[in-house]
Amino acid sequence: MTRTVSIVVAAVVVVVTAAACGQKGPLYLRESPPPGVKPPKAKPYEPVPYPKDAARDGDRDESR
Repeated sequence: MTRTVSIVVAAVVVVVTAAACGQKGPLYLRESPPPGVKPPKAKPYEPVPYPKDAARDGDRDESR
């Protein structure tokens, strides 16, 4: 009896958690949205620039 109660409680917790996820409307993939829905365009790739040439650790004159 205790095992049956715990299974029922676990099932209720799963159902309540799934119902409270906050999703409104049907789920869809970004690649195939329903008619009338335009997902925002992704930002284009921007490479990270290399730092400007600076004195390397071995090139510094440390006698100053």
